[in-house]
Amino acid sequence: MQCRNHAEVEAIDRCGGCAEGFCHNCLVEVHGQKYCSSCKVMAVKGRPDLQIEPTVPLPQAGEALTLAIVSIFCFGIILAPIALAKASKAQRLIQEDPRLMGSGKLLAATVIAWSVLGIWILGVLAKATAPGR
Repeated sequence: MQCRNHAEVEAIDRCGGCAEGFCHNCLVEVHGQKYCSSCKVMAVKGRPDLQIEPTVPLPQAGEALTLAIVSIFCFGIILAPIALAKASKAQRLIQEDPRLMGSGKLLAATVIAWSVLGIWILGVLAKATAPGR
């Protein structure tokens, strides 16, 4: 096995983060484990299990937020639950793939959608209990 960075040099060990083979010049020991230059940053942060930072926008997060915002102004009783369902599905996608980002949008969509539903429910209860009905 050859070093990933130096093709002419024999690899002595594998990186604890990415499992690629490297020579003795390319590996650094952190917390008793050997890491390459890319993975050592994760090890120093105390999170060697995270090798990828979120960099890919998740379109469903934006869609859920848009639906939640539109539900404030029209068709809230219909659009708010749809926004919640989309936000829930998008949250599962983010948990499965650490490269996806958009959890802030999902949190905002969830808060807005639940608020809209709460206001709708209070409105229905107010009409139902209003005197003269």
